[in-house]
Amino acid sequence: MVRSSRFPISDREYVQRIRRHPPSSLLPLIAQVSSLLPTKVDWQQDWVTLNRHRSIKGLYRPWAFADAAWVSLTRGNEHRQRPAAVDDLEEILAQYVALDDLYRHLPVGERMSGFLLRVAGQQFTWQEDDFSELARSLAMLVQTEPTKPLNALVDGWEREVLGCPVSDYVGLGQMLFTVAIHRQGRVDLDWVPENELAVFKELTSRAAVEAVLERHFATGAEEERARAAAGLISSDPLMRRYTPNPLRSRPLVRGFGCDYLIPVTPAVLGKVSPMGLYYTGMEHFGSGSKAFERFAGDLGELFEQYVGRHLRLLPDTEVHPEIVYDKDNKKSVDWIVVLPGLVLLLDAKSARPTAGLRLGPQQTFGEELNQKLGKAIEKQIPNTAKLIRERHPKFAHIPHDRPMFGIVMTMEPYHLVNTPEFRQVLPTSDVPTVVASASELEDAVVATDPTLEEAILARIEQPPPAGWSLRALADGRPVINPILDEAWKLYPWGTEPATPPGSGASAES
Repeated sequence: MVRSSRFPISDREYVQRIRRHPPSSLLPLIAQVSSLLPTKVDWQQDWVTLNRHRSIKGLYRPWAFADAAWVSLTRGNEHRQRPAAVDDLEEILAQYVALDDLYRHLPVGERMSGFLLRVAGQQFTWQEDDFSELARSLAMLVQTEPTKPLNALVDGWEREVLGCPVSDYVGLGQMLFTVAIHRQGRVDLDWVPENELAVFKELTSRAAVEAVLERHFATGAEEERARAAAGLISSDPLMRRYTPNPLRSRPLVRGFGCDYLIPVTPAVLGKVSPMGLYYTGMEHFGSGSKAFERFAGDLGELFEQYVGRHLRLLPDTEVHPEIVYDKDNKKSVDWIVVLPGLVLLLDAKSARPTAGLRLGPQQTFGEELNQKLGKAIEKQIPNTAKLIRERHPKFAHIPHDRPMFGIVMTMEPYHLVNTPEFRQVLPTSDVPTVVASASELEDAVVATDPTLEEAILARIEQPPPAGWSLRALADGRPVINPILDEAWKLYPWGTEPATPPGSGASAES
């Protein structure tokens, strides 16, 4: 591994190291190397073939590519004369690993939890399963039926917000991803034969594709410098690299010898994931607007019903939706699941962890977690369990003599939330409870060795190691979740491993 000559490296020194090379040299190099490591399986293997076999031992990671690319795009100087070579990129990435960190400047007792949260927010969001993330976009937003009228996600919303159907939008992300792999991170729409675009529902011409790319995917140096000048990215040298990287929301860059450059290949898949679609909606409706509140509310309703769809995959199960009780119309948890030896109490929360939470504990750290998750743990789940045990008439059909277990379902992962360091800021409950994300549920309901019920009963009888979560069941699942599989087949490339237009290795570069 190429190592920095010392630790720590200041952010200023790191930026200056990047500035030795013109962006027109460094950015294409980053795109080329990133295209060789498109998935976490690739970049976790710690090797890559460029001009020769090289052992890189953990340097080449998408979050490091994204940071170096964005710094070059916004701070680079095109008048520099020294072109970037692979050795230069390795030195830059080694300095990134050696950057000074806030934990070095805090009292000992305040260091570790904040550092872990920042690293999780920086790195874990790149490591979700690509198949599940992409299939969920269609499965939740299009194939899930709401139980009450929606306000924003009504007929025509896909074209209003995205400019095309969800299936086309995600299919476009898949096409870009494949083209990047085959074309060293470069995209030129002239490579795309228009007759091959017939696989899309509406993006059937280059002009239609370009319109969506410009609206949602593309950016340039001027736009990103304006973001930096407006203070949208942290200027704190100890925190800058942990703040959300704009190349995740705009993964295509103009102005580098082709229509678009993709500096970080995996970023195009994140753009069309549920999280990417959420922020696309925020950009369209305006953060804080009433229209966006309606959009977010509709996502919450669809997520709740999406959870219910998955619970019904469990064998030998009764799934009961929210129960309204008492004269003032109080409500139970969102879902009560009766298994042969267990009753599950699930409450769905669509609120996402904010960038502030992922930057580490501040004075409001515990307040934010409690605001988003605390009510479910402290009130909804134990209150429902009490009503079942006390045989409230509205809950008489729910068995009261079985162990009960609570799950707080979240649309996006709250990384590390089940570890003792972070659960201590949340309320306690007499019902054992875990926090789980949609991806964990998708795996858990089809797990076979052990099943979800077997794993939870074992946890109740003998508490597992600290930090246990439903993610531990992922290794026992069948290859395919049927709900995700059904959604995947509706994408342009979902029925067979066809090569998307413009990605053929034999075409002219």
